[in-house]
Amino acid sequence: MIINSLESFQTLSPFDYDSFISHYNRFFSTYKEIIDNYDNSKINVEKENYLKDPYFALYIIDNKAKVKCITAKVKWVFPINGEFKKLKYQSVHIGTTKQLGTDIESADLLNIAKIRIREYFNEKSPNTPVDLEMLKSNMEIGELSEKLRRYKDRIIAELNPTFYISKVSNKSSYKSIVANIKWGFPYPGRTINPRYISFYIGSENEISEDIKSADFINKIKPKVLEYLHKNLYSGSNYNIKK
Repeated sequence: MIINSLESFQTLSPFDYDSFISHYNRFFSTYKEIIDNYDNSKINVEKENYLKDPYFALYIIDNKAKVKCITAKVKWVFPINGEFKKLKYQSVHIGTTKQLGTDIESADLLNIAKIRIREYFNEKSPNTPVDLEMLKSNMEIGELSEKLRRYKDRIIAELNPTFYISKVSNKSSYKSIVANIKWGFPYPGRTINPRYISFYIGSENEISEDIKSADFINKIKPKVLEYLHKNLYSGSNYNIKK
């Protein structure tokens, strides 16, 4: 039932903000074990692919010893020793200049560094166990969870928009009153993601209310939702099944 409801969300019309949050939380709570297993599988694959060609830079470290060390500073966004670290780079000892020389840009040294980096992270960040039967039997749930998380912020921005009201000068003798909707996502007709979408409400000649008041903002909110629904809720925006 939960999956069917969420898949119908590709049209968005049956949902409001509270309904979406309720369905979203219930889905991830109900299928937590399946989703965690799916996530572990994805992380394992991404990590293995990344280690084929990791992003790193080599440095010669003078540790005041007779022999200097060569260290790789490796970009790493996966768990290490079972935890996600705040720092996104990890230092890995590659060897000494006595062993490997001082040309840290040589192809031979870079290849050796890649091997040592893979060895280090295979030890410090081993693959998380995955129940392959559970993964295979529940692939649809895992893929749906991934897509829901991908679209969550955009869905919330549409169902519970943040906006402010302002007056904008135009060529007429009066100013236009517009709602500036916080966005930051793809928008029809735009090549880049606009930070705000401006929605015309009326002119200052037509509106005598205090446009900054909470009452006016609450009054305008249904119009903002209707505008978003008309311009963005095309169904193809949220084809969650595919």
